[in-house]
Amino acid sequence: MLPIQVTNFLNERNAGAPAIPADASLFDTGVLDSFSLAEFITVIEDATGISIPDADLNPETFETIAKTEAYIARALGA
Repeated sequence: MLPIQVTNFLNERNAGAPAIPADASLFDTGVLDSFSLAEFITVIEDATGISIPDADLNPETFETIAKTEAYIARALGA
């Protein structure tokens, strides 16, 4: 499950649209783009206390809600 701050960020970016399925592309749905990805990373880091290395700063890592949840869980050692 995503931290509430991350969920709120995605909901704000998706305002007025149907809920995003966990396996839908955040980029194909228009929720994220290359510019908002940097902001999304900052929200994740602030909400979780993890530091995301440059090697992981790519759209594929955070393509879907499910991938983002899995990444955060791995980073937190869960």
